[in-house]
Amino acid sequence: MNKIVIFCVMLVLPMLAFPQFGATDEEPDVREMSTKERIFVGGFVGLQFGTYTAVSVNTLAGYRITNRLSAGIGGTYMYANDRYWEQSMTSHTYGGSLFARFRVIDKAFIHAENEWLSVVSRADHLDDGRRRLSETNFLLGPGYGFSLSPRARLNILLLYNFNENSQVYFDNPFFRVGLDISL
Repeated sequence: MNKIVIFCVMLVLPMLAFPQFGATDEEPDVREMSTKERIFVGGFVGLQFGTYTAVSVNTLAGYRITNRLSAGIGGTYMYANDRYWEQSMTSHTYGGSLFARFRVIDKAFIHAENEWLSVVSRADHLDDGRRRLSETNFLLGPGYGFSLSPRARLNILLLYNFNENSQVYFDNPFFRVGLDISL
């Protein structure tokens, strides 16, 4: 319950931090953009080293529907090696997702994502089994975008996974840092 309260506070905090609502005057209207100019690609890379080593590569492609709303698809691949146990466990996770972002104020937005992953069952892995399971995660949280150039944007997201039985995400909420590049 405390995690949900903290998550709600983190969701509202970016909205209170900026008194100016709406789009900035510098931003072009998407109705005046070509289809190609509305498309963006990007993603993020995650690295963790130690007893538990993990490498994740996430790609995305999106479309700016309006100045405030964008949506798209993503792909995920994760490699993990857990040397905590007597027998080292290696796994490969892969899948895809659909996402939407709604900009609430200037650079702050709400990110919602429905993600489907194929994972190796942790319980079977300990018994040297290789049974794959399907996992669905619903991720929601605030994000903030920093403009690096007219076509590149750095995004920082704080996401909460509503699947409490996830075999992939151990921390909740968690951060993502990624890059979007407009075509």
